[in-house]
Amino acid sequence: MPDWEVLGAGSAGPGKSTILLFDANGQIYTEHKRCEDKHHPHYHAWGQSRGWALHLRRTRPMLEETLARAHRAFPRMDSGAHWNEQKTTWTFSSGYKYQFGHCKDPQDWSIYIGNEYTRIFFDELVQFDEEQYDQIGTRLRTTDPVLKHMLGIRSATNPLVTRTSADTFAVKNPHWVRDRFVKPAPQGRVRFKKRIRRQDGTIAYRTFIYLPATLYDNPDPEFVAQYEVTLRDKKPHIVQALLYGNWWVTPGSFYGSEWNDKIHVCKPFRIPPGWARFRSMDWGFKAPGCVHWYALDHDGTLYVEREFTFQEKLDIEVAKAIKEIERGMGLVKNGRSLLTGPADTQLWEERGESAQTKAAVMQNAGVNWVPADKKSRQHNAERLTKRLKAHESGTKTPGIVFFDTCKQAITTIPAIQTDPKNTEVPADGGDDHWHDSINYGCAFASHGRQGIPRHDLDDDDDRDDDVIERSASRGRYGYGGA
Repeated sequence: MPDWEVLGAGSAGPGKSTILLFDANGQIYTEHKRCEDKHHPHYHAWGQSRGWALHLRRTRPMLEETLARAHRAFPRMDSGAHWNEQKTTWTFSSGYKYQFGHCKDPQDWSIYIGNEYTRIFFDELVQFDEEQYDQIGTRLRTTDPVLKHMLGIRSATNPLVTRTSADTFAVKNPHWVRDRFVKPAPQGRVRFKKRIRRQDGTIAYRTFIYLPATLYDNPDPEFVAQYEVTLRDKKPHIVQALLYGNWWVTPGSFYGSEWNDKIHVCKPFRIPPGWARFRSMDWGFKAPGCVHWYALDHDGTLYVEREFTFQEKLDIEVAKAIKEIERGMGLVKNGRSLLTGPADTQLWEERGESAQTKAAVMQNAGVNWVPADKKSRQHNAERLTKRLKAHESGTKTPGIVFFDTCKQAITTIPAIQTDPKNTEVPADGGDDHWHDSINYGCAFASHGRQGIPRHDLDDDDDRDDDVIERSASRGRYGYGGA
């Protein structure tokens, strides 16, 4: 069985829309052969095919270029194919229909509810609402004995998204495509299975996969060379999205002009002795909370070396998890962590006459914190921005570098939006916990090495470097967290 859902996405220029247009060719060819071959086990007469493809853009004008391609190609594929302007549908000699439609208003999905489609295509999927995608997807069905094995939804898109458009439509959640298809495996080419239980207890599976593409996948070298120049001449967030297919840089990104994966992200390496070490935390219970670990080198570069995300865990549980991670780092002695660092001030909130604060519970468990500097969100953002920019046009290591295993911080920070009421401040709220934790860390590091407590181990400590290194890379929590 083919994959139920496939997203082909990334930069502009690799030919995604063209591939999407002709994806139905397999069904068109199959239906033609069924009519041609009277000995076919599932033969049907000319004009009797139940195959029906639906190709969608958000608005009708957006279909013009695709329609022009179809008008050039379809008559050459089948001289008997004919076009119905009123229904915006091509019908092939076999009876197979290829319909072009749009879904401008949020409820326009209802236009398509009465039909049965054997292939559904969404071009520029980020311009659709998820509700439209899901509702129209319920029409993917057939009882045809051949076509029922060829059903599928295919989508193509660039990652550059906005909430509203000049075509007067709005997208409720501009990141739903990224969160649904890309976030589970940002590198792509990983097939995911959804397990579905029927009423009778039997199990079925639906698969989905994200296939990334860049301009350099286009087979025409002259086009690539010409279009690359066009894209590189644009603003940084456009270059990131449309040339490199970066899903986490969007219009309105507060750090979009500064963030660059190539210089701000590196492979993990062993932290040399003598570097200052500390951690930060943004607390969360119903919402996620997170912890980050840092190393400050002798030149003042701040390396974010680890990340741990937790949710619906008690303070004592988080403290034990932190200690287990730090034990693997060789930074626990006599049952106590050798590190400290800034944490969300929620940890010091009183919880009644007898109940200890979260900070006290963690301290008793051997994990110490100091209150984070939360006086000015703008000032904290400026500290992070300054470190991101401190690379002298890429000729030196920037002021902050993230190990590539700190995935939530790497994806969250370039996606943080600008506050619409104050362009000097990043927007507050949403999934910004990893951003806030990093801001606490930058504020703490701004005091320099002298402001970070030493974590030196005594000579008689039984630290095993080889065990520490293995634990760091393969431990229960690992670089990426639990």
